[in-house]
Amino acid sequence: MSATVPDVVGFPGITLAESDGVPLLLAPREGNTTGGIVFRVGSAHETLATSGITHLVEHLALRDQVLSEAHLNGHTHADVTVFHVTGSASDVVAYLNDVCAALRDLPLDQLDTEKDILRSESDGRSPGFAGRLRLNRHGSRGHGLVANGERGLDRLTADEARAWSRTWFTRQNAVAWFTGDAVPDGLDLRLPEGRRMPAPEVTDVLGGTPALLTGLRDGVALDAVVPRGDAAYVASLVTREALHRELRTDADLASSVDVGYEVLDPEHARVLVVVQAVEGREDAVAGGVVDALGTLRFHVTDADLAAARALALERLAELTAASPADLLPTAAHRLVTGRRVEHHERTRARLEGMTADDVRAAVRDLWASALWYAPAPLDWAGVAAAPQWSREAVHGRTFPRIDAPDVSLVLAADGVGIVTPDGPLTVRFADCVLLETVPDGARALTGADGFRVTIEPTLFRGLTAAEVAAHVDPNVPTEVVVRLPARAPADVPAPATRSSRKGRGAASRALRSVGGTVGLVAAVWLAGLLLVGWIQQLASEVLGLDLHLGLLPLLACVWATFAVINKRHRRGER
Repeated sequence: MSATVPDVVGFPGITLAESDGVPLLLAPREGNTTGGIVFRVGSAHETLATSGITHLVEHLALRDQVLSEAHLNGHTHADVTVFHVTGSASDVVAYLNDVCAALRDLPLDQLDTEKDILRSESDGRSPGFAGRLRLNRHGSRGHGLVANGERGLDRLTADEARAWSRTWFTRQNAVAWFTGDAVPDGLDLRLPEGRRMPAPEVTDVLGGTPALLTGLRDGVALDAVVPRGDAAYVASLVTREALHRELRTDADLASSVDVGYEVLDPEHARVLVVVQAVEGREDAVAGGVVDALGTLRFHVTDADLAAARALALERLAELTAASPADLLPTAAHRLVTGRRVEHHERTRARLEGMTADDVRAAVRDLWASALWYAPAPLDWAGVAAAPQWSREAVHGRTFPRIDAPDVSLVLAADGVGIVTPDGPLTVRFADCVLLETVPDGARALTGADGFRVTIEPTLFRGLTAAEVAAHVDPNVPTEVVVRLPARAPADVPAPATRSSRKGRGAASRALRSVGGTVGLVAAVWLAGLLLVGWIQQLASEVLGLDLHLGLLPLLACVWATFAVINKRHRRGER
């Protein structure tokens, strides 16, 4: 079938067809052909124990692609996975057919090879400040998984990869596109039966906002989850205008200002503010961002609103002016994620009708939800520190740390914890989303809230590896267990011994003693020189003698130096 339908009426020139039960968007254009297929599954749909499985399936689906004349790729995002290709029409058809065939029957003989490739790719990635913000906001679930890396790769099996593909990479959970005016001959998009999947859950473990993380050295970042809508989008643009003016144009405090708006699901969007400070002006930038947002909560200038509205309308005009074929990937993404696709005139009318009151309300939402990352505390602005410790400690058998007796491991009936003078770290078995084990007995448990407890039996008095395994392993579901390879003996941590601590203390005392000796020797020489000068002056003025002592003062100082050294440092101590 082929017809223009209300779902894509916002993109004139795009028609909706169907191939093997998969919605297929069509729009013709001259030149190379482009096609693709997008699935409503991404890394945020995973758990920490299965993290990496979507990326693994994507790699397996592309394993046998050897098109030499076509540009092809696949991408796993937080909310979707995309396969796309550009080449001849036959190249595109062959690519889409091969991807769908691989998803129907994954080449699992390549599983270990692709795992190794993904581990290598992961080694070169860093979650950065954005990852830390998301982990602290969302915990080790959903959108917070980006900060943990693909930790599940070490436990994923062929059966799990096959089941994931058959559950998530289905015809009901996909939308395809092709730059042509009809379904191409030979296209085969057969996929398993399934259902349209929801957006990843937007979790929050902060307990209260605005909140703050400290330690960002070269600027300020702010992450806020706000109600999705035009007001929040325009407010992000107004924020950008205000920060650029206050921190760059007027004060030259920042080298760059970036404000992004990202839709998370039908109800939520993320606003991310990143300001790079000029060297030495980091604290001033933090204060400037606080002041600018504080002002926007109560007053939005006509100039800022006009500039933001103009930018939003300019982006809309670019979208409207693009050819229907160029908009196929955008339309497919909106359809598969359930986002509204409407005529651009309706969007224009809403943007033109946006008021300062709408923006102020949206900025208040942004402020109320903000998780800051700054160089120093912002308690003066009413921003409290984000939780760095668990809310509660567990109670059970206690094992003091050998080299730090004020730190203890607690093995409780319902979980494990580390208790420190600053606060507890707790993971309850019911909330454990990942248990990593190594053969020497060490265990690391990660809770859904993102807190992690690492148990090294060698570091705690009276604790054995067998005791740890017996207490932890039976209480954690096997589906969250990752068994890591054995460590080299040198990599197993050992507590600082009494002799090493005594040695460090002796070394420190020796350094202090040497410093004192150097000071005394310097004082002896200075006193000797002053004394010789005083004697010569006295002999000249009082007795009228021209006194020459020759090498005697020098020899006296050398003798005094040796006397000091021998007294302070006996031979056996040197």
